Amino acid sequence: MKKVSAYVLTKNEEKHIKKCVESLKWVDEIVIIDSFSEDATVKTAKEMGCKVIQNKFEYFGKQRNFALSQCSHDWIICLDADERITPKLKIEIEHELKNLPKGSVFLAPRKSRFINKWILHSGWYPDYRHPVFFNKKIVYYKEQLVHEDIDYQGKKYYFKGDIIHYPYDNIKQFIKKSDIYTDLSSKEMFEKGRKCRVINLFGNPIVMFFKMYFIKKGFLDGFTGLILALLYSYFYTLMKYIKLWGLQNR
Repeated sequence: MKKVSAYVLTKNEEKHIKKCVESLKWVDEIVIIDSFSEDATVKTAKEMGCKVIQNKFEYFGKQRNFALSQCSHDWIICLDADERITPKLKIEIEHELKNLPKGSVFLAPRKSRFINKWILHSGWYPDYRHPVFFNKKIVYYKEQLVHEDIDYQGKKYYFKGDIIHYPYDNIKQFIKKSDIYTDLSSKEMFEKGRKCRVINLFGNPIVMFFKMYFIKKGFLDGFTGLILALLYSYFYTLMKYIKLWGLQNR
């Protein structure tokens, strides 16, 4: 069977890192790329036998490419600290490692929990945001500030088993993470020459709400789906353009 490395990016993830690593204990190597955590993340990871490397975080694409350079094996599993590999997905990955892989890049549906509910609509499921399993010889992360994409050669294949995702424990954490992501998103737009206009401040949040709640059927996620659509519309989207306006006029 082919050997496989798993890498995880961390920054103050003591609440999640143990469960994340436990879901990966079957792989040949677990590499933790830590952005100088101030909690017990590094201590826990080392105690669980992980290879821990601390590296200053600049932006996601660059950090992920650094992670690939630290992995010993060609076949890679990519997981965030708040994600878990399910038993079904583990079986699918092991099947590929034992046989001639069907593709060079593999994605898996990501099932996320928001506060008190598994979100099965709202554009959150299935969420094939980034590859979970791939050969690093033919994959390179585009060095984007946020929502990094990949360049790759070969075929893309979709697994059926889920990644379990716990992105937010509470609304305060959503706001904190959104502050980071909107900083990066607004900076990326600014560097590409994008401008904040009045239509962006009024129209884009409305479009985001309509997309999540109606087109992506967020109403089927109940009251939680409504809260999620409102947060993404009038906090995340609006704040991103307000920050872009601030960069234009600094």
